[in-house]
Amino acid sequence: MSITNLTRTSLPIASKSILENKKNVMEIPEMILHKMKSQMPENIVHVGMNECKTVKISPNEAHTVFTDGLASCNAVSLVTKDKQGNPIVILSHYTPLPSSQIEQAGAIEKQLETYGACFDKSCKTKVFYNVPGYMSEEGLKPCVNTIFGKIKAVLDKFLNNNYEEKIIPYQSKNRPAYFSSANIFQFDTKDINKCKMTTVGENEHFFNV
Repeated sequence: MSITNLTRTSLPIASKSILENKKNVMEIPEMILHKMKSQMPENIVHVGMNECKTVKISPNEAHTVFTDGLASCNAVSLVTKDKQGNPIVILSHYTPLPSSQIEQAGAIEKQLETYGACFDKSCKTKVFYNVPGYMSEEGLKPCVNTIFGKIKAVLDKFLNNNYEEKIIPYQSKNRPAYFSSANIFQFDTKDINKCKMTTVGENEHFFNV
């Protein structure tokens, strides 16, 4: 599989050495991606805070889409295929403020208005919510969040129930040093229908579009 492995087996420990700490920072997945983006900007797309982008995936063009800096923000993403059979990713990252949630839903709606006609209607759209969570006896649970209802209203308007949702909470408090705050989508350049999604904390999820 031609996907760069960014996931670390363990997190480094903070050092008294400035040089060692700087090295550890540069090995955080999003830092590696920012460096790679500067070298091949046509292949890697970054989505900033309070931003939403649609990216058409191609082996020779864009194959990686990511956002970072997720501390208490919501990253909502849609993955589907266009009529030519190529993956399309809509990735958004907004703060948890009520006004930002309205903007996030509006931004996704605008992207669906623009690109929805290109979607392959026979392909069920995958919708991912990477949202702040809290630790319970059963593990991480999503915090109370009104973003789900706002996004669902947009999805129902455009996708006619032809979608599936997955909520992936992330640790938003008491995070260790060098913790990754990125949400990353990497597509296999040898088979672009294969995707590796890495969520905050470097949790890996593999799926076929």
